[in-house]
Amino acid sequence: MRTLAHRLVEKLWYLVLPTENFIEFIKSFSGLLFDAAELGNVEILVILIRSHLDLLWIVDNNNRTLFHVAALYRHENIFSLIYELGGIKDLIASYKEKQSKDTLLHLVARLPPMNRQQVGSGAALHMQKELLWFKVRQIQFSNG
Repeated sequence: MRTLAHRLVEKLWYLVLPTENFIEFIKSFSGLLFDAAELGNVEILVILIRSHLDLLWIVDNNNRTLFHVAALYRHENIFSLIYELGGIKDLIASYKEKQSKDTLLHLVARLPPMNRQQVGSGAALHMQKELLWFKVRQIQFSNG
């Protein structure tokens, strides 16, 4: 079913949007792209990024990329795509939010929104998961 969905999405994008208008369309409707990152829709993002690498540089009103949004909402499957980018990841990681001037590593250290937290588990387990999330990301950025 997932393979069929991938093919359908790819065909729809190529039918609806000629390549030369694609980036302009996405920029004008970038909310769709950031919604996909916030909701964890890795399949759509992988298809779009692989066909248009320029999407990596699009930022929202807070100067956040797709990876910043994925980190905020703890979508590890999207966030981990950054490691496939080689040296580009360092540039993306250096982007700072407009208001707070926080980088991607700062965003990884923030608590996720309430709807993404594991409310049912105990506080100690939740803290342990958050520390592990941060430590893994910190190590990956310092080694990469």
